[in-house]
Amino acid sequence: MKKIKVILADDHDLLHECLATLAIRDDSGIQFVGNVKNGYDLFKVVRNVECDIILLDIIMPGPDSLDILKTLKIEFPQIPVLIVSGLSEDRFAVRYLKAGASGYFCKERSFDELFQSIKKVFNGQTAISSSISKKMGLNGFQKETPVTHELLSDREYQVMCLMSSGKTLSEVAKELCLSPKTISTYRNIILEKMGWKNNAQMMFYCISHGLCDPHFQVKELIHF
Repeated sequence: MKKIKVILADDHDLLHECLATLAIRDDSGIQFVGNVKNGYDLFKVVRNVECDIILLDIIMPGPDSLDILKTLKIEFPQIPVLIVSGLSEDRFAVRYLKAGASGYFCKERSFDELFQSIKKVFNGQTAISSSISKKMGLNGFQKETPVTHELLSDREYQVMCLMSSGKTLSEVAKELCLSPKTISTYRNIILEKMGWKNNAQMMFYCISHGLCDPHFQVKELIHF
């Protein structure tokens, strides 16, 4: 039986070790042919190793994951990409799916569920939760009148959501592998684009638009 060849792009050693161990099972149907921890190495591996699916984490050192996804879909349109992340599906999934991902998997779910998602994507299906499916069904991926936050770049949107979840500039910088000064610059750009004067207005907007949960803790979700 042909095994599904998978490349994993994630900077957490535990995930690499667990998936590699579980994939050895005879009934898994999965073979990991590449394991990388940043976007730069991912492109090197994809260009030299034959694979069926790419698992891509949202937060890694190097290029922004949305930029990585968009480039992958241009250079390797035949390879489906399954997003594997600890960040809230409701806040991030639609944006990644619109950028070309074939699914979005939250790390809080089981490894067996991840393997099922991999197989679903391999068979040409979209691996998403029922709540995201309903949201996408309502949107239908049709062009809509954009709400204000859609004017932000992908990185600006990511910074806005993380800061509105109660993260400090330093904490956001650490999560995104950027300097606090860079995050501060993004914050200023966000405030200017949105016409806000402070972080409180940003947080209120995100909460009222369902973009963040005031009790959401990113730190708790990005690790198994």
